[in-house]
Amino acid sequence: MDVANLLHILFPIAVVQLVAWAVPGPNHLTIISASVTSGRTAGLRAAMGVAAGALTWSLIAVSGIAIVFELVPSLYIALRLFGAGYLIYLGVNAFAAARQGGMFSLEASGESPATYAPFRTAYVVMMTNPKAVLFFGSILTAFIPPESSGWIMIIIAVQIGLLGALLNAIAALFFSSSAVMRTFQAASVWMSILFGVLFNALGALVAWDVVREIV
Repeated sequence: MDVANLLHILFPIAVVQLVAWAVPGPNHLTIISASVTSGRTAGLRAAMGVAAGALTWSLIAVSGIAIVFELVPSLYIALRLFGAGYLIYLGVNAFAAARQGGMFSLEASGESPATYAPFRTAYVVMMTNPKAVLFFGSILTAFIPPESSGWIMIIIAVQIGLLGALLNAIAALFFSSSAVMRTFQAASVWMSILFGVLFNALGALVAWDVVREIV
């Protein structure tokens, strides 16, 4: 395959990934939480956690393992329920932090998982994010020609991982800037409550969607 044909595959995937990144969701909340709470290093760790999750999902998708979700729907349901539970867990932690002065006033040893374990937390959020499953399980594979060779699959996975790292690093650097951190910390309690509502709402929406499919 020549360079022109390769770019014809890679470019639309990059565009779709950029659009998906621009839509606010659990990944953004996790990066913001880490960035504002503990600064640039924690934010970048969370960003790399999301990027690592994107790389993992892309490898799963291009290897064809994603078809398992179609053959065994119960696995997909279980993954989504776990993701819903984890988002609610993060929301509960945000509410708990609000009672202690706010999650954005905590130190790196505080109670928020996004603070003391930003990479792990972001990776788990990414791996259990239903939007990620949809993107990598269906949208991504729609752009990959069935006759694509193994090395093309690897290039696609690497591109997704690198672009994910770049985009999420930009978000981490922005939210870890001193001006943004001061803004969040000045309203730490209310922002913690807001994040608690958002995490719980996202988790509840995923759980409700799963329940509707089962029923």
